[in-house]
Amino acid sequence: MCSMKYSRQRHRFSVVLVCLLGFTARSSSQEIKCGHPPVPLNSRVTLSSPKLAPGTAATYQCDEGYETFGETKTTCSTSGRWTGEPPFCGVNVAYRRPSNQSTTVKGGSSLNANDGDKSTEHDGKRCSETQKETSPWWQVDLLKPYSIKVIRITTRGCCGQQPLQDLEIRVGNSSTDLQKNPLCAWFPGTIDEGVSKTFTCARVLIGQHVFLQLVGVEGSLSLCEVEVFSSNEFSLDRCVPNNSPDETELATFSHTCYKFEITRGGSFSDARNRCQKQYGDLIHSITPIQNTFLHSELDRRKTRLKTQFVWIGAQKEPSVVSRTWKWVNGDLVQRPSWGKDQPNNYNGEQNCVVLDGGRQWLWNDVGCNLDYCHWICQHGPFSCGSPDKLINTTIIGQDTDIGSTIEYQCPQGHMLIGSNKRKCGKNGLWTGAAPTCKYVDCGSLPGLNHGTVEIQNQITTYGAKAVYTCHENYTLIGHEVRMCGNEGQWTNSTPQCLFDWCPEPPTIHGGSVTVSGRRAGDTAIYTCHAGYIIFGEEVLSCRLGGEWSGKAPTCKYIDCGSPANIDNGKYVLLNGTTSVESLAEYSCIEDYWMNGQKQQKCTREGKWSADAPSCELITCEEPEVPAGSYVVGYDFNVHSVIEYHCEVGHILIGESSHTCNSNGEWSGTTPNCEFIDCGKVPEFQNGDLIYVNATTYLNSQITYTCYKNFRLNGVPKRICQENREWSDTPPKCEEIRCPEATLADHSILSVTGNDRIYGRTLIRTQESSNGASSYKIGALLKYRCERGYKIVGEPLRTCEDNGRWSGNIPECVYVDCGTPENISNGNVMLPSNATYYGGLALYTCNANFELDGVSRRLCQENGTWSSDAPKCKEIQCKDPETPNGQLFTVSTYSVGGVAKYQCPRGHNMEGNDTRICMKKGSWSGSPPLCTAVDCKQPEDIENGRVLVVNGTTYNSAIEYHCVPNFVRVGAYLRKCMESGEWSGGSTNLQSSFRSPSRFFQYDNPYRHRCWYSTIPVVALGNNLLKIAKTGCR
Repeated sequence: MCSMKYSRQRHRFSVVLVCLLGFTARSSSQEIKCGHPPVPLNSRVTLSSPKLAPGTAATYQCDEGYETFGETKTTCSTSGRWTGEPPFCGVNVAYRRPSNQSTTVKGGSSLNANDGDKSTEHDGKRCSETQKETSPWWQVDLLKPYSIKVIRITTRGCCGQQPLQDLEIRVGNSSTDLQKNPLCAWFPGTIDEGVSKTFTCARVLIGQHVFLQLVGVEGSLSLCEVEVFSSNEFSLDRCVPNNSPDETELATFSHTCYKFEITRGGSFSDARNRCQKQYGDLIHSITPIQNTFLHSELDRRKTRLKTQFVWIGAQKEPSVVSRTWKWVNGDLVQRPSWGKDQPNNYNGEQNCVVLDGGRQWLWNDVGCNLDYCHWICQHGPFSCGSPDKLINTTIIGQDTDIGSTIEYQCPQGHMLIGSNKRKCGKNGLWTGAAPTCKYVDCGSLPGLNHGTVEIQNQITTYGAKAVYTCHENYTLIGHEVRMCGNEGQWTNSTPQCLFDWCPEPPTIHGGSVTVSGRRAGDTAIYTCHAGYIIFGEEVLSCRLGGEWSGKAPTCKYIDCGSPANIDNGKYVLLNGTTSVESLAEYSCIEDYWMNGQKQQKCTREGKWSADAPSCELITCEEPEVPAGSYVVGYDFNVHSVIEYHCEVGHILIGESSHTCNSNGEWSGTTPNCEFIDCGKVPEFQNGDLIYVNATTYLNSQITYTCYKNFRLNGVPKRICQENREWSDTPPKCEEIRCPEATLADHSILSVTGNDRIYGRTLIRTQESSNGASSYKIGALLKYRCERGYKIVGEPLRTCEDNGRWSGNIPECVYVDCGTPENISNGNVMLPSNATYYGGLALYTCNANFELDGVSRRLCQENGTWSSDAPKCKEIQCKDPETPNGQLFTVSTYSVGGVAKYQCPRGHNMEGNDTRICMKKGSWSGSPPLCTAVDCKQPEDIENGRVLVVNGTTYNSAIEYHCVPNFVRVGAYLRKCMESGEWSGGSTNLQSSFRSPSRFFQYDNPYRHRCWYSTIPVVALGNNLLKIAKTGCR
């Protein structure tokens, strides 16, 4: 009969069971009973009766934070078995984990299906939703494998949404081909709208990815909540020591508690102190999987954060050059997740790290005294919760806190299989697995001759004890105690009781006998005299039953003679004799070893115990060649040396040189060649990195080069070292810039191309500074000197790609040209009253004089005035213009001189006939025009014609001709005179009756007689004839 009591107070769980007698199903009196019921992990059971008789009810209850799936009550049946299966207690491990789906409609993000909101009203943003497509799907990444038993789905409520049908659920570790993961459940029918439906996997599946799909269905997949339950993760209540958890700030993952402090800010030390007061520390030793989890949690809280900076537990020693980052637990940070352009260690004061929301939650180094950053605390759970136990086992122990121990026990007659103790680990899990109990009965034992056997308590089940004893003068042979063992068999074999007195042992010739006693177990030891050998048993024992163990031996004298000689060695007779039992010992000279037995003994057959050995040159075996190594050296004789070398990428651990010793062994221990791989390095900014030979193992090299206009700061080459790290620290490519240029005395400097002040040209003097500290490549310096100074050297300097200014700094040297020379009829003036370099001298002439030469002279760098001094010449005019043959007279060509114009005879003057010589050396006004006198066209006459011989201008002539039958009265020829009139009076024509002649003659003024013919011309009218000259003489 057993009695038990269960109790739970906070994180303490106890099962107290006292069994007076008991089995799983039947007692010795054949009473039917059930064994203690099994209890799943994270649950506890209450029995309606401690007797465990048929009808006893076992009621299960899950720990706080766990949900119950299955029947919560089982009953002990009349067959001695519990009805049904115990329930499953699990926690949702899909909450806020990364999810994805085949397609997405607006407002139907896949994250809506595992955000903890079980509302069935989509309202455009509460549930996930895919587009209408063939076989739509949704999946969640749990970030690590879990044992999955139950999946619960909450469907979208009415209306307008296609119900879920032909749903397939898979669980596994494949992230690329989710349909190849094991099938958890398949529902061929239609799931009602707005309900939560639970699916239980046919067996527990272990996987990281949960995949839901409407197989072969044309439609949209909309899920309001998907919950995945596992017993491998603890609930949030395990993270809070005294009160209920705040789910908006707490999260659990991979058996670790995380508290997100998003309502306040503080410095690094403030944050760490608060975490330590909560039994933890700032998050540290972050793995890639934890990174994904933290990023997902922070993204969900991002809208509620007051700042995008969140402290983590990593820092370095305050130093500008220190680059070693450590976690707060003292471990080195192996793989930091720096954001772009980080770490920059601004001002050498950024010695702490935050997760930067502006850089996708990658790392950013900041000053540790920033007092507005949020933080995340990390600590282990405070309890392991209720342990699991299998059927018929009981637990002793009341504490479930971290570090506590519980002990499992089985009922009497049962054997415990497995460890009987389990400990609550720091990760909140019980160590090992729950043991089982097996019923064992070994049956009764036969009696013992000359003795007795006693079975304690008359029990023959597992653990029962049987004790054997013998009668007087009899001795027990075998084990006194036998136990009922694992397989239903008594341990050891049945012992015997035998009589224990013997007579005196017999004597022998050539020897003696020594007796220790004559009781059972005593001995008689025989020995032979020197030179004799014993034949037979040397030691006889007194056996139980009163007899010695055998016959007495005999002694015989034996001599083996001298042993054989050997090459490169010798022998020594250790006891100086060659009789039986004598010893001969062989030895080899130096560097030889013995092949055969070193020591020989004269045997009872009169021969030495073995053939004579041989001495051979000492050699070592072929050396061991570990993987990744090779050996140089092929002589394996004594004193020879071999050397171990490693293949490329391996490092030798141990001594490389080994010598064949005189013991035939290689000196030292065989070294190993360990493969060393330093891995890839981060991307290189503003330059290129090359993996020489495209390898990253030991002694591999990385070369760094910078882009144009950048200079390498650090080593150009890094080598993979034995510690699996690249040598030195990564270099940086810094922009090549020229320093502030030196300003020469008495100079003025202008700079063009300084990118830090937006391309403006800077001018510097001795009293000014441009404020810039460096200049980009291609920037141009231009030197010029102050007044009175000349520049010596190249005035232009360029920022070159070596970060230096081209050329040398020019000098400004003072130059004075002295007073410029005076000139006749003129003056010299110094506008700036300076005669030093760059000074100006202006020359002017007196009235009516002009400069012959330059009017401006400059003081040159060679100390002389430029050009020659000019001269003042009297201003004179040139000959006045005569555009159409005018005649002129000039009084003088000097200023004030008068030029008077006349026209040729027969011409009239238009314009002023007088011009004055001006101060500029030019004549006033414009020259007059001479136009020819024109008498105009003469008037027509009656009965005749007027012939214009050569025009109507001065000295031109006209002729008068009469028509037939008329004669001329007046001058035949008239000329144009200077007055503009035709000479003579007018001419008339009188009638004449002479016959008209075709030809007539004309005596011209040049005393030539010519003949003319007349031809009527209609265009000229009836009174005009065209005269055609036919000849003259």
